[in-house]
Amino acid sequence: MNWVLAATLVCGASVFTACTNESSDNPSQEQAKKNRTEFIQHTRATMKNMAENMNFTSWNAANEINKYFNLYVLNNRAFNMRIVSTFIGNILQSIKPVEEGSELAKLGYQMYGTIDLSNFGYRFTMNEDNTDFDIEAADNFEVILNGYNPMTQQIEKGIYKLAMKADGKKVFKYQIPSILQKGLVNVIIMPSEFEFSIADKLSGTWADRFYGSLNNQVSVPEGTEYANLIRDSWNTNGTINTNIPGPSESGYSEAIYKADKNALAFSLAIDKVNHKADLGFSWEQNGQKMVDLALKGSGVGTGNIDIAKIDFTKFTSATSIMEVIGTALSAYSLDESKVTLLDDLTFNLSIPELAKTMIVYNEYKTARRNGADKTIIDTYTKQLNDLVTAEVICKGVNQTIPMRFMTTKFGVDYWAMPSYNFSDENGYVSLTDLLDPESITYGINIIDHAAAPMQQSIIVAGQLVQYLQTLLASMQQNQQQSQQ
Repeated sequence: MNWVLAATLVCGASVFTACTNESSDNPSQEQAKKNRTEFIQHTRATMKNMAENMNFTSWNAANEINKYFNLYVLNNRAFNMRIVSTFIGNILQSIKPVEEGSELAKLGYQMYGTIDLSNFGYRFTMNEDNTDFDIEAADNFEVILNGYNPMTQQIEKGIYKLAMKADGKKVFKYQIPSILQKGLVNVIIMPSEFEFSIADKLSGTWADRFYGSLNNQVSVPEGTEYANLIRDSWNTNGTINTNIPGPSESGYSEAIYKADKNALAFSLAIDKVNHKADLGFSWEQNGQKMVDLALKGSGVGTGNIDIAKIDFTKFTSATSIMEVIGTALSAYSLDESKVTLLDDLTFNLSIPELAKTMIVYNEYKTARRNGADKTIIDTYTKQLNDLVTAEVICKGVNQTIPMRFMTTKFGVDYWAMPSYNFSDENGYVSLTDLLDPESITYGINIIDHAAAPMQQSIIVAGQLVQYLQTLLASMQQNQQQSQQ
């Protein structure tokens, strides 16, 4: 989100346009009026504020935790054997014949096993030589790890903890057929609410550094007791909070990281009946509201991407993951998009034909990089102006500014450049005429600081999903071997 935020401010997101297609020449610098000057000064101050105050400590800390969790837990054969055998043991103990006349019987199953994730209470504790885990019953799911304590500068036993607590008051059932034994189905009982925390004991007592909650709801149709996310409408919402201490408490120096508190809130609602989707996201850092996002889309259910077939090991850059996201979104319509930065700059965007827009934009990008002349780029500029509408609202200077594309020479190439129409000027002003060297410098600072955390996040997220795919395959294999 930080990287996207910076790109939005610096580049105008390069898909923003105004709702009009009327063309006019870019007014000369001598004609620049008061509104333009106020907007430039205000935006420059906003970017300076972001460059000075944006803090990536929580993001970097999360990346480090994920990296070592993947390395020492998820890719730890001992842990995998423990958790797989625990799951399989629960399934084997629960296997029973399906009830006559039940939904499972009508689907052709003869046997079923149950995994109740609302009551999966186990504690996995890493042993002293970091090679295996001791397992014991617990109130919730916990993994306790050994690790480096920067305050004592020593490896210490049991100083990091991942905990998950499920609320079993409301649950949903999913049925997953066994691919290795005909007639057997696994029934997963999924609680609607989870609480999680990642804590450390660096100072001698447990302190939550990351914590939050997740709530899921699925509209299961009458006549069935099993949820199906491809068929059913569903919504999820959650919060994530971070509390990373400063140097005096953590033992690290100010040069490594600063104290950092974040509050994230997100929601996603998928309406399969009306083919609608709503997405919300907000981010507050150290008491300052950084981003507030609201999207409304349509076309949900008319096109899907098969996540099971995605090779997440290829997610080594922002480009690769954006290609997958683009494919997933291409079947939809972005009806409304509202992004507010620093409780000040609001971007309103609408793209009714996402798939067509992406095709045009990719063709334009190829033509631009191949040195297309102004006439050719003009054709793409017009198409993009027909497909996308947008405006920016700046609360700080009380302005609403339409935006559109304008063919502009940028270096040696012609670009479909975002441009702005200020109320006291007749024409549109290209983004290149608004960015002064000071603003560009702030933007480069932001992107430079955010690029490394973002890229690492993509890698560790891909590793996690790849692990989940491997874990499911291992469970199927172990289940078959245990039944033989």
